[in-house]
Amino acid sequence: MNLESARGLALGTGSRASGLSSSALAYSPAALAIGGVYHIEGNVDYLAGHDTVALGGIVTDSSTSKVGAGIGFRGFLASSVDGYDGLDGRLGLALPLSPQFALGVSGRYIDLSTHREPSVTLAEGFTMDASMRITPTDGLQIDFAALNFIDLDSAYVPLMLNAGFAFAAASVMSVGVDLLTDMSTFEHPEFSLGGGIEYLGIATVPLRAGYAVDFARRIHVLTAGIGYTDQVFGVDIGLRQQVHPGYDTRIMGAVRYYLH
Repeated sequence: MNLESARGLALGTGSRASGLSSSALAYSPAALAIGGVYHIEGNVDYLAGHDTVALGGIVTDSSTSKVGAGIGFRGFLASSVDGYDGLDGRLGLALPLSPQFALGVSGRYIDLSTHREPSVTLAEGFTMDASMRITPTDGLQIDFAALNFIDLDSAYVPLMLNAGFAFAAASVMSVGVDLLTDMSTFEHPEFSLGGGIEYLGIATVPLRAGYAVDFARRIHVLTAGIGYTDQVFGVDIGLRQQVHPGYDTRIMGAVRYYLH
C-alpha cells in the first residue's frame, strides 16, 4: 500500500525518474531537492476494490534551502467490512551533491488494518526509503530507489528495488519507463514493468497516459490523467484501471497551492 501521487497514478508505474515534489515523496526522496518549488497539497485517493478512501496532505520544499524536504500523511477510511483503516506518514530529506546528482532518504510509519471485526493488522511499524537521481544530460533522468528497506514482513509494504528512466523533449513532452522488483513478497524476486507519456498542452494542461504489468500476479492496468498548473495553483486527476484479471479501479485527485 505504497503512497501514490495523482500524477504518478496516471503514468503507469509512476514515471519515477521524472517525479518532483509530491511524486518525489511518494517514489524517490532524492527528487525532493529538484524543482525549486514550495507547495502544500491536499489529496483524496479512492480504492474501489477495497471500499476505501484515503485522505491526505503533503508539504514539500525544494526552494528555501539547499536541502529539499517533504512531509506527508494520509488516513484510510473504510466504507465496508472489505475496506482498510489506518494511518500512513512519512518525512523525506534530499541533498543535491551537484546539478546532475542528488541523494535522498525518507522515514515512514504505517499502521494498516482490516475494517472487519475482529480487525487484522496488515502492516505496522517504521520503515525507510532511499534513492539517487542522476541527470547525465539535458532531458535524460535516471532514478534508482530502495523502498521499505526495513522489512515489515508484510505484502502491503514490500521491499522494492526500482530503476526508472525518463526523457523530456522541448519541455512539453516526457516519456518514462520503470522496472520494479519485489524482493520480499514472493519466494523469489518478482518484477513489474510500466511507464507512461505526458504532454503539456497550452503550457498549463498536462495530459497523461500509461500502462503497467505485474508479472507475478499477472495484473495489467491502463492509466490516464489530466491536470492544470500555473505559478500559484495546480490540480491533478489520475485513474488506474485494471483490465486483466477483473476491472478494479483506483482514482486519485490532488489540489496544490504554491507558496512564494
